[in-house]
Amino acid sequence: MVPTYDIANSYKNIMELLVDEEIDQQTCTWSSEEAQRVNRIEVAARALNQLPPLYASSQEGVTLQYERAQQDHRQEITAAVSEALEAVKQLPWKGSTPFDIR
Repeated sequence: MVPTYDIANSYKNIMELLVDEEIDQQTCTWSSEEAQRVNRIEVAARALNQLPPLYASSQEGVTLQYERAQQDHRQEITAAVSEALEAVKQLPWKGSTPFDIR
């Protein structure tokens, strides 16, 4: 199902949505303790750095890019998330300062 967006800015990288969905898919069978030990934001950032951006500036664009990514990049997304999960699981938690979103 293609998502809809009510976003304040005028564009969205659809690859972010697909990476988040793939992280959910690959971690859904993990125990809650294991899932809590992995920084999902770090996983997403690592995976996204390996994937092409797919920006959309309208709901029609979201639909088009979402379908394009499903067809053309599904295996890349799965592999990038898998590699990012493994890398982040190997790193000791150092803590981080999240962005201040205002």
